[in-house]
Amino acid sequence: MSDDSKGIYFRIQQPAKQPWMIAFVAAIGAAICIALLAFIDQTAKGDYALIAPFGATMVLVFGLPQSPLAQPPNVVFGHLTTAIVGIIFANIFPPEYWALGLAVGTGIFFMMIFKFTHPPAGGNPILIMLGGHTSFAFALYPVLLGSCLIVIIALIYHGLVSRAEYAWVNKAKKE
Repeated sequence: MSDDSKGIYFRIQQPAKQPWMIAFVAAIGAAICIALLAFIDQTAKGDYALIAPFGATMVLVFGLPQSPLAQPPNVVFGHLTTAIVGIIFANIFPPEYWALGLAVGTGIFFMMIFKFTHPPAGGNPILIMLGGHTSFAFALYPVLLGSCLIVIIALIYHGLVSRAEYAWVNKAKKE
């Protein structure tokens, strides 16, 4: 017996390899992340960290963490960019079909120009305009705060639990 057998010790050494296990690990990470954001909102009795498009962000950040679209700058600045666009449009235009389409298109334009493309963020202008969110504080919380928390939770989760490569965590060693 080696020294590793002393006591109860468990550490994930490498990422899951089976498709069902990869899906399970991603689902657990996403569930934990959304639950934490919802807990913040529930405890603080307000909308401070969670918006519906974050559900789609979970698919990328936990299900496809190596995707360029899931990287921290894309998550944070993609959501922030489209939120600002949505708030501007909500202050200028009524939430009619043409304004919603124009707001989403404008958000996509700016995400692509700034190279912060994050597909789930495309829903932010719709959420903002239909919800009547006209204050720029909405861009700070829940959008900026929530997206930053998602990145932090994902970095910790992938670093300690999933062992999947995400951002600078668990980078494959070059031989």
